[in-house]
Amino acid sequence: MSHSTAEARALAPRAAATTRDFPWPLLLAVVAFGFLWWEIISQLSSEWSLNPQYGYGWTVPFLALVLFWQRWSRRPDVAAPKFSGLTIALFLLAALALFPARLIAVANPDWRMLDWIMALAVVTISLGALQLAGGFPTLQHFAFPVLFFLVAVPWPVQIEQFVVQHLMRADAAITIGILNVIGTLAVQHGNVIELPTGQVGIDDACTGVRSLQATFMIALFLGAFYRMNLRRRFLLIVIAAGLAFVCNIGRTFLLCEIAASNGLEAIHRWHDPAGFTILFICVFALWGVSLWLQAPLLPNDQKKSEGWLLPNPGWSLALLVWLGLTEIAVAAWYAPRHHELSAAWSIAWPTSEQGYETQPIPAAAAELLRYNEGGAALWRSADERRWMMYSFHWLPGRTAALFVKNHRPDICLPASGLTMQHESGVHVVRANGIDLPIRAYRFDNNGQPLHIFYCYWDGRSSYTDAAAATEDWTARGRLHSAWQGKRELGARMFELAVWGHENDAEAETALQRELEKVVLRE
Repeated sequence: MSHSTAEARALAPRAAATTRDFPWPLLLAVVAFGFLWWEIISQLSSEWSLNPQYGYGWTVPFLALVLFWQRWSRRPDVAAPKFSGLTIALFLLAALALFPARLIAVANPDWRMLDWIMALAVVTISLGALQLAGGFPTLQHFAFPVLFFLVAVPWPVQIEQFVVQHLMRADAAITIGILNVIGTLAVQHGNVIELPTGQVGIDDACTGVRSLQATFMIALFLGAFYRMNLRRRFLLIVIAAGLAFVCNIGRTFLLCEIAASNGLEAIHRWHDPAGFTILFICVFALWGVSLWLQAPLLPNDQKKSEGWLLPNPGWSLALLVWLGLTEIAVAAWYAPRHHELSAAWSIAWPTSEQGYETQPIPAAAAELLRYNEGGAALWRSADERRWMMYSFHWLPGRTAALFVKNHRPDICLPASGLTMQHESGVHVVRANGIDLPIRAYRFDNNGQPLHIFYCYWDGRSSYTDAAAATEDWTARGRLHSAWQGKRELGARMFELAVWGHENDAEAETALQRELEKVVLRE
């Protein structure tokens, strides 16, 4: 036998093994599950891009891939899956849930409940595929990188606001205590710190709890990356929360001291440098703690498994077909449903009123709201009442409702020291042929009555009393919009505030007069 024939025979099994190492089902699985994860990333992308509090979300998919790749070489041997019937049932239920969630999301891209439904469905499908492909050891080994993605899903609004408001008030109280100890006079009004040189809002001096959520994400990643046990990971998360809170207090204290010494204008020069400095201190301190807590490298950590971990190609193909049919059905549902839009309108600023003066929009508010058009102004009406108006316009696809809901008067103004006395609910006010859903609030402003009238208009509804009472961002209104095939089409929001009306009915009568001046039908 020649040497060439012997070499060919020796290489033949190796070539076959190489072919088995990258079979075509792997490509099918990559396409199917890549499409699946693209769906949820696409759903969350606007929140990550437009809401600075969740800007860290863009890093989470890449960090999850790092953790998955780190565990790939140490994966356990493939085992026969147990309870496969239950796994298949959960797999199918999660896949079925994607269709209604995707359908409703087109009309309501900012609805966080849909974000969680879609994220949990994608995670369930992925975990089910891992269990069916390699058994429980494989599921247990790769579960954390898959579940880690959930840290990028926005918190429910009620939970987020509860945490934000309480932590910001605590931040203000502790900072004021420190300032008074060192001899700087400071008084707390909700989330506002009053200094001899002016007032500093905690949402300006401190980024709220943005750093808290990002620090949680970093702590979870480092705990998994350094292969800590559960006790050490929990300790790392607690330390991360403490670091984020202490660093926020440090930032607030630093900016308040600068404002007290050099005036409020100095805050703008130091705002970003102070923020980045505190962020770097927090991240590197957390990294140092994680290096101290990391688990020792064990000999079996060097184990390298052979072969690919593949889900059944039938399941991959079925998932790919289902996702494709879902997108086709969603496009077909919305395409032919041309609904009648409400009459278009715009804001005409009352520049001819006495004392008319434009007001700047704070940079932090402009960054958060990301409106296409907007502004603020002060003026006095004929009866010498002082009025102020904020007006913002979002073009389609800007998910305006998300930000407007989080910054209504009943949420923001109590944090600035005002006391809300009552809210009268939503009613329709007609001005120049436009039906506007108005929500009325009454606040106490240092003993003076302050009435605020708030309007959110989504451009796709014909507002009646019933429609206004439910509003489009309630569950009923959102589902109704999806049922009628109404896409998100942009929005307008304005707030009109008037001081000095003791009687609510008088304030609403004055509102009608002012709306006739500022609302312009197009």
